[in-house]
Amino acid sequence: MSKFRQNKSKEMPGVSTASLPDIVFTVLAFFVVVSSMKQSDLKVRMTKPSAKEIIQLDKNEAIDYINAGIPKNTAFGNTVRLQLDDDIQTNYLEIRRFIELAREERTPTENDKATVSIKADRDDVDMDVIDKIENELREVEALRINYSTQKESKRGGS
Repeated sequence: MSKFRQNKSKEMPGVSTASLPDIVFTVLAFFVVVSSMKQSDLKVRMTKPSAKEIIQLDKNEAIDYINAGIPKNTAFGNTVRLQLDDDIQTNYLEIRRFIELAREERTPTENDKATVSIKADRDDVDMDVIDKIENELREVEALRINYSTQKESKRGGS
């Protein structure tokens, strides 16, 4: 008969960290998939016009944003300016270059479905500015245009 020896030192075994890198990369991948990056900071004052019926654009579409309004920073002036990505522009011809650069980064299929979203301040931007933007978009054949609005609030009445 053999004798069983009992280990007199009953220490806790160390914690295995073998699966720790797998857990870290899984959590990292989760946050990369779930998070979304903001396209650009709004550098012009913006109060969207309201509309009774609106349609939400699909966030997975290729959307190019053109913002029009008076710059928040007075160094850019106090008249209506265009914001293309993060750049303030005074020249409407820059819209052509902006659209062409955006097209270079996309596939032809994405370019066919691309939409230009115009966000214009309802108080400061008049139709002359919108007309100039539309004319420049026609020159580069960017014909899918969306006008960004907010839902009209219903006023309760008696």
